[in-house]
Amino acid sequence: MERFAGELARLRRRAGLSQGELAKAAHWSQSQVSRCENSKSLPDEGMIDRLDTILGADGSLAAAARATGRAVLPPTAPSAPGRPWGLSDVVRRLHNTDVGSKTLEQMQLVTEQLCCEYAWRGARELHRETMQWLEYSAQLLERPTTLREHRDILVNAGWLTLLLGCLEYDLGNIRQAELSRLAALQIGKESGHAEIVGWTFELSAWFALTQGRLRSVAQYAEAGTAAAPHSSVVVQLAAQSAKAHARMGQRDRVHRTLDGGYRLLTRHDHPSRPENHFVIDPTKWDFYAMDCYRLVGDDRRATEHAHEVIHLSRASDGTEKSPMRATEARFTLGISALRTGDIESALPWIEEAKQETRRSQLPFAMLAQEAMRQARELYPGDPAAQPIFEALQLSAPTE
Repeated sequence: MERFAGELARLRRRAGLSQGELAKAAHWSQSQVSRCENSKSLPDEGMIDRLDTILGADGSLAAAARATGRAVLPPTAPSAPGRPWGLSDVVRRLHNTDVGSKTLEQMQLVTEQLCCEYAWRGARELHRETMQWLEYSAQLLERPTTLREHRDILVNAGWLTLLLGCLEYDLGNIRQAELSRLAALQIGKESGHAEIVGWTFELSAWFALTQGRLRSVAQYAEAGTAAAPHSSVVVQLAAQSAKAHARMGQRDRVHRTLDGGYRLLTRHDHPSRPENHFVIDPTKWDFYAMDCYRLVGDDRRATEHAHEVIHLSRASDGTEKSPMRATEARFTLGISALRTGDIESALPWIEEAKQETRRSQLPFAMLAQEAMRQARELYPGDPAAQPIFEALQLSAPTE
């Protein structure tokens, strides 16, 4: 034991550490370091390996411990004089925290508010603030926390990371959006939060839908539903599936999927913050149905839902609470007008849709292309359609 004691003291001094500093680095106690250096106790195998790593001993501490001729306790051995942690230490550390309930409550409120602002706030500005709060979450995870606090911080980080993925995709950074989605998936699994896992598959379905990988959408919807069958995310997954069927021209499956999704919606309570991007409420269902009906050519229903979407998107002061949804509704009204031969009505809807700067780039481009395709098919060479073509020349968002 004297050989181990001498080697530990020599390595500690070589590293320029006090007994207290070594104890802190090893998550041990100064009294235990002192006992070891005075040949009064021997750590277990796990602590010896930890000390060896911290002091850069390259195995010499383990060799010195074996040379004592005494058995070294395995990490799982019953409590003994040489063991660094007793039961009281474990209980004390479970309640040791530098965070507290007020900090967590503030984080939860801020996270929900950021998710609510997704619908209308500039994507770059919201992305910066979300990153700042995510970095703050990482700092909190490095502090002493209770197990419950640690999980709560992880869950908040999971929602923030999902929000980042949405914003990055809106800004056209597809690769980074997928990396954020994968990070949220890992956080959801690590924290045991099924709803976060379900939303990561919803993002996958959205990405696939807007990139033209239509047959993959159903697979992601099934995976997300299996991960969080009792969460409202299953409603949005049904909506994404319905959109994919619509883009593939599968009219019957569209109606069946929409009916099934609406039945799922009725099983969930109305959310307290329906503007939160990661909750589902009946007002969003009008938006999903509108898109599907437009794609399968049911212009009457598409128009009805589009007007409702615009109405629900407008706040009492006239500002728009959900400009991206309203933009798609205006494209829908413009496309429906083109199909009915009303070019004069189509033009203002399309011009107004194009002026909105809060947009998701790929979905916006898809809608503009859909409108352009309709105009070219229905009015080839017609001078009256020229303003439509000019309005659909895409420009970069100005936010």
